[in-house]
Amino acid sequence: MPQKFGSNHTEDKLDKLEAYLKTFTTALKKQQFRLIYFDAFAGTPERDLGDQAPSLPIGDVERFLSGSTKRALSFGDQFERYIFVESKRSNIRELEALRDRYPAIKDRIDIRHGDANAQIEAFCANWQRNQRAVVFLDPFDNQVAWRTMEALAATGAVDVWYLFPAGLGVHRQISRDGSHEGREETLDRLLGATDWREKFIESVSDTDLFGAATRRTKVATPESVTLYMIDRMKTIFKGGVLDDWLPLGSNGRHSYSLLFACANPDPKAYELAHRLARGVLWSKKSGRS
Repeated sequence: MPQKFGSNHTEDKLDKLEAYLKTFTTALKKQQFRLIYFDAFAGTPERDLGDQAPSLPIGDVERFLSGSTKRALSFGDQFERYIFVESKRSNIRELEALRDRYPAIKDRIDIRHGDANAQIEAFCANWQRNQRAVVFLDPFDNQVAWRTMEALAATGAVDVWYLFPAGLGVHRQISRDGSHEGREETLDRLLGATDWREKFIESVSDTDLFGAATRRTKVATPESVTLYMIDRMKTIFKGGVLDDWLPLGSNGRHSYSLLFACANPDPKAYELAHRLARGVLWSKKSGRS
């Protein structure tokens, strides 16, 4: 079940991620695994809240919010590797400057310039059995390909937090009359299927003085798109996908859905992962105390 929208969707997703990293590293600290944090759309170390910043006197609140990479690095040597992938050169330079601020773990921080899908597939192709990882997917729109999700699931050992673009990337790409010309390939690539055409669009019969006529109409909502994606992900993630999820977006719009999936098929592992993730999703305030 989804939670209600938070007051700041950027802070909400980052708080949830940070809280999970804390519970994840705590739960596995006595295990003999190499722990990895993989941030596929690393962005910049800090996020400018802009108009989202609370209206408080200057000095009472920071306008800049620590991003996912900066929060992850606060766990220091609890992760053996930090992998940050970013496509923009300017952001790479900021990430490199961030790495320099952590000399004690600098050699653990791997900053990669390139396409997130290609980098994830390469990472998964060289998977080692003694590894466990948390992967954070925070795309701007429909950047994550279904084959990338399949690669992550095939490791059998990653936990994935996915900011799925249910509203922005799927719902808004289909017109009210059900038309989606020019967008089919992108949606097929994102969803890994073609049956969305029948599930998101329906034929409706109207009768008037001139007889019956059939028209096409969009029936999908951001919520139904989210549930569709959860069902799709359940077909490949052997450790399951939570039915709990968090709708996120500015000004109360449902633009994204924060989803959690576990690739580990071992019951003890995925039951623990689900319990930790569900606790994070339903907590009122996650992250730093």
